[in-house]
Amino acid sequence: MTLYDYRRQFRDNLMIMSRTANSRLDLSASGTKSDSMAVDSAADAQKLAFENTERALRFLFDNRRRTFRSAEELEELVLETAKITNEGITREGCLFRSGEDSTKYNYARIKDIPVMWDRYVRSFSWMLNSQCFEVEEIAAFCEYVINILGHFFADGCGKISMLISTYVFMRFDLPCPQYTSREEYYRFAVRRKIPSVNDLRQLPADPEFWDFVSYYRRLCPSSGPDLCCVMENAEGNSYICHLTAHQTGAGSGVFRQNIELFYETHGDVLVLFDCSALSWIDRESIRVLADLKASGRRFVLKNLNADCTVLFIVEGFEACLEGEGKLPKIDLSSCKKISEGANGAIYRVSDEVAAKTFKNEPDYYDLVRQRISMRNALVCGVPAPLSLGYAVCGGKIVILMELIRFHSLMKVFASEEDCDEYVIRYAQFIKQLHEIRDEKRLSAFMRDLPGQELLSKADRCDRVLPEAYRGRARAILEAADGPECLVHGDIQPNNILISEDEMLFIDFDSFSTGRAVYDLGSLYRTLLCNENRGVSDVNSFLSLSFGKCQRIWDLFTDEYYRGEQEAVRQKSIAQAELIGTVLALAKLIKSGDDPSLISRWAGELERLTDQAGADDNMK
Repeated sequence: MTLYDYRRQFRDNLMIMSRTANSRLDLSASGTKSDSMAVDSAADAQKLAFENTERALRFLFDNRRRTFRSAEELEELVLETAKITNEGITREGCLFRSGEDSTKYNYARIKDIPVMWDRYVRSFSWMLNSQCFEVEEIAAFCEYVINILGHFFADGCGKISMLISTYVFMRFDLPCPQYTSREEYYRFAVRRKIPSVNDLRQLPADPEFWDFVSYYRRLCPSSGPDLCCVMENAEGNSYICHLTAHQTGAGSGVFRQNIELFYETHGDVLVLFDCSALSWIDRESIRVLADLKASGRRFVLKNLNADCTVLFIVEGFEACLEGEGKLPKIDLSSCKKISEGANGAIYRVSDEVAAKTFKNEPDYYDLVRQRISMRNALVCGVPAPLSLGYAVCGGKIVILMELIRFHSLMKVFASEEDCDEYVIRYAQFIKQLHEIRDEKRLSAFMRDLPGQELLSKADRCDRVLPEAYRGRARAILEAADGPECLVHGDIQPNNILISEDEMLFIDFDSFSTGRAVYDLGSLYRTLLCNENRGVSDVNSFLSLSFGKCQRIWDLFTDEYYRGEQEAVRQKSIAQAELIGTVLALAKLIKSGDDPSLISRWAGELERLTDQAGADDNMK
């Protein structure tokens, strides 16, 4: 969609929702609201409302592809939008509400605004970077919290909340909701009591919020069907309930309301939940059914896909699954073990199928998300093995996958004296991944997962480094250049399989969007930031000499940055090495290793700072 499309949609909604846009200036919310206003005529306010929201929309549209590496960066965007919206309407320096609390509306108390604002920004950041919420849910959350729950700003909360929700739709190139009337909107967007600082944290259990989300989704042309109770009579005293959609977030509240109302109306009946159109279900939605089971309600789950089947089994619903919906059972006692790592082993089941087992019980929600990421990656053209589903072995769930007749790139590096040709292919392979930058493709993946993890590790470094180094690790990461693209998260040679003609990725634990330099930084950490560097000549993890590791790194970066200007190339390589050093330092701090090793890697931060072009950020 174009900026013109969003302008037209927003203007239509503004005329329906905004009193100011309709030349009505209302200062009755509190006794001191007029003190923060810079305009005193409805005509002036109306003119500024149209001009300012036009500028705010352009600002947001220009930033629709932006990756936020911290909640603070996202906060800056929201605050800038609010400043543009209220420029000339409120007095200079009067951005947030102040003075007297409203006696007319149930807005948050002014003393609670700082805490609630901080929680809103951090929740909004998490939701944008998560696969667990639909676009309409994120937009509804922003409107409800900014305009209804917190009502943070001195004026224009309705306009600002609509601008931020429009921004959410812009990021995914989707149309905005089509409002019908202001009266209808505020019939659903209500607070029957003044909110406390904990109300934002408790929104997932708030029926007033669910009512608003359900209403809001109906306004959205982009919205698919809610997970809802579409009931049909079946034989005997039973009903069929068709569950639909990608069930996450606040939609679970709609589901709870609908199903509880059904049971209250029909009493003790058997319900057959038809899940044939259910693509995903989160813990909160499964908890709705867990509560039904605990209360003695009778139901059966049928036609589940493999991913949802696993989630229901690990949550204790196996007895509720219809016979054909259960996972197949296999016996691996006579199967050949192909490989074994720290987390599990892979067995050959047949000429076409392998099974992956786990030494420790994994988080199956993460496991299913990884499988979905792998499937989405294949759709985007990323070479990866086919994930075939799940089975049960010895009472534990295992993953079935395509049996790959490849060997790891690491084996080539370990066995070949001259592996330059493979390193060049390796760099070209990784660069092909990083060239996937189309927003429609990227929207299927978690947002900036490696970046969030890196910032967390940078903060861990700050807690123990000497004063002179404080803030240095975070500044390094925030100075990282490059557009958003697909990243693997751990491109070390053990995670690349190779045959004569093809390479492919394995291990999708950290597959996400992010910056290419994150991947290169993780490779540098694996190759050259091993704990025994300087103590031994051998990288203990890869069992390669550090001389060979250095050769691989130099040749890899030469090929990866081929064609770049020398200054750009040197800066990018230095940034990758700095990120790798932060990763190494964070691991040493976590493991509590020798302080002399920590000191050595802290020194590396200083050595590489000037080359990375991040020095100004660190002073």
